[in-house]
Amino acid sequence: MLEILKSVDLKSWLGLAGVLLGALLGLIGVFLANRSNLSRLQLQLESERQRHHSQVKREKLEELYVLLSHWVNMFFSHYFKLTLVMKGEIDYNQYLDDIIADGADKKTDFQRIEMILHIYGRELLPTYNEVLEWRGKVNDISAAHKADYKQGKCNGEEYIKPYTAVHTQLENKVEKLKSELAELAANA
Repeated sequence: MLEILKSVDLKSWLGLAGVLLGALLGLIGVFLANRSNLSRLQLQLESERQRHHSQVKREKLEELYVLLSHWVNMFFSHYFKLTLVMKGEIDYNQYLDDIIADGADKKTDFQRIEMILHIYGRELLPTYNEVLEWRGKVNDISAAHKADYKQGKCNGEEYIKPYTAVHTQLENKVEKLKSELAELAANA
């Protein structure tokens, strides 16, 4: 076997070395191309994942905006009807009948609002908590008026001014929340 190797001339060995070098360079080229393609595909996949996440987030925030708008409209409707009770223009039973009639048509899904906020809009939670705080103040005045009304004090004129002032603050906080929500959705 050694004789056969010795009988091969130098030109043949150089040709074989050239073929081996060419094969090695080809293999290195394929490896580098595959590595580059894998890197590009990973970047493309990450980019598509981020784009999909942004699209889903924007859609959820848009849904939240609509849910908040319906909730606020319902709350303001209650405000105007309760001021009619405070002025003595309608009685409390008429007010409750109107609220029940409105509620049958317009249901607000508070769990959905809070779920979307906690998953997609954590940045909005401090402002949302301010809205809830002012809603609580509105509810406190409403409850005080209701307690007086149950005791026979049907004239609630003294509640109108503080009720309106607190409700105006609630409206301002809601507008702030909607503005922040729109900004967050636009940048999603």
